[in-house]
Amino acid sequence: ESTGETQIEDHQDNTGDMDNELFDLIIPTDADNAISEIDQKEHATDQSEESTPIYIDIDTISQKIGISTDDYNLFLDEYIDTALTLEEALKSNRNEEQQEALHKLAHLSNVLHLPYVDELLKQIEESPKEDRHDRIASFFATLGRLTTTRFEEEKQTEKAEREAAPKETSDTQQQRKPIDLSDVKPIHFDFQIKEAADDLSLPVELIEEFVNDFITQAHEETDKMLKAYEQGDLETIQKIGHLLKGTSSNLRINPLAETLYEIQFNEDLDRVPELVKNYWGHFLSFENQIKLISNK
Repeated sequence: ESTGETQIEDHQDNTGDMDNELFDLIIPTDADNAISEIDQKEHATDQSEESTPIYIDIDTISQKIGISTDDYNLFLDEYIDTALTLEEALKSNRNEEQQEALHKLAHLSNVLHLPYVDELLKQIEESPKEDRHDRIASFFATLGRLTTTRFEEEKQTEKAEREAAPKETSDTQQQRKPIDLSDVKPIHFDFQIKEAADDLSLPVELIEEFVNDFITQAHEETDKMLKAYEQGDLETIQKIGHLLKGTSSNLRINPLAETLYEIQFNEDLDRVPELVKNYWGHFLSFENQIKLISNK
């Protein structure tokens, strides 16, 4: 870890506030849109004439910018989610709004060393209005083809399993009783803000800000998860698990992220109450720790 931190410090002269820019991806500014668009990453290749994956040399790039390969994969996912939330801005007739979106996406793609992406963004900026729609479609199709060799086979397997999973009938959906979280007790685990800040080479104050934003987001998304369960909507539950897992992993809240990982990849609606209560117990413990820190 210390070697990775040194690499980040050495690289800051060239990338500026690289870590802060990456952390713009940690907590989506529009969670509803982020959740509704998560599955579009898997279908973006349908818009492209070529479906050949574009492999990223994750080991070389991660070492170059001073982060782990696991973190790189998280940041790549968040970059794609961010691009999807900015799609309307890219298509906007307001030049200032479009330029801001292009600048943000281009800067982050340079930080992550994404192949072809920077050139496509330049083409969008320089193309006449009548050609812009096709350029934007090409940009998103290319994002859909980006992948790292390490996880490609696993992703394809998970996708096939999700598509093959049986869907709930409307009769079954109506029989779901609400999940009661009122009697869930905190499940203790230790979280140290300073350790997370040191690991990410960021100020403690900034991590505290991200953590409090995450707590607010978790309350909102958990309510949506409970409603989705009552409706028998397993897909939405999985997407919310994916959203919260990504944020908690980025903030190094690892025990909580593990509970959300189980929710994300759970295919059995009957297991949802058990998994959600386990997640909520860990979340309550985490929230209590943050409250104690804030009151000091």
